[in-house]
Amino acid sequence: MPEQPKADHPLDVEEAAVNLDRAMRHPARSSDALGDFFDALGAAAREMARQEGEARELLRVARNADPVTRANRSRGAHQGWKKRRAREARERLLDDIGDVPVRTGPGCDEMNHNSIGSEVFCQLDPGHDEDHDDDYGTTWPQED
Repeated sequence: MPEQPKADHPLDVEEAAVNLDRAMRHPARSSDALGDFFDALGAAAREMARQEGEARELLRVARNADPVTRANRSRGAHQGWKKRRAREARERLLDDIGDVPVRTGPGCDEMNHNSIGSEVFCQLDPGHDEDHDDDYGTTWPQED
């Protein structure tokens, strides 16, 4: 014959059904046994969720206070700061340069107007023998 479960062991399904049936049919019962059962289950689930939330919060606080985590966050923030500053400096430099090619050496000082009336300057070396050129397709003859 199999042993009966001890009181410190969890009840099996059949025994739980018998206990619930007994509680529902008890003559001195003044409340809804099934409702009380589910109320108790709900309260236990809420308590378990509260405890898990507290445990998660404690773990988060401990992780944030960890020196290695703090050092990693600080290093990441510093690297991000350096990258942002380098990107801003690069963008400022590109804005300063613009799209126009800049002549680095001495150039011819001749100026003319292009087809829409804008001033254009010769980009060739000083003292050149050919026509003036602005490097964008506008040319004009040299005047002697």
